[in-house]
Amino acid sequence: MRAAAGVVGGGAIPVHGADGQGRAMDIEERKPYWRDTKWQVLASLTPFLLLMMVLPLYVDRLNSNKFLGFPLGYFLVGHGLVLIAIFTVASFINRQDAIDRWHGAHEDM
Repeated sequence: MRAAAGVVGGGAIPVHGADGQGRAMDIEERKPYWRDTKWQVLASLTPFLLLMMVLPLYVDRLNSNKFLGFPLGYFLVGHGLVLIAIFTVASFINRQDAIDRWHGAHEDM
């Protein structure tokens, strides 16, 4: 399957103009949009991935303490990472929506 003529990456990003009508985003408009989106992805994933790699290193030290009858290290890895993942996804969605609105690529629902 071929990409549409004049469309980089195989798909156009819809943009809402001042009149509320949708149109395809120009190449010049796409570069800052994707730059902001890439930085936002890195800013969202880096703390979560860093915590996923560092927290297990301290599990043995944390397991000497108990929380609700569970070893603290087990509790933090089992429950804390899930809560942090949910927070990361929610903040990613919120910030991506702000980027979409800033660049005029938001969807009205």
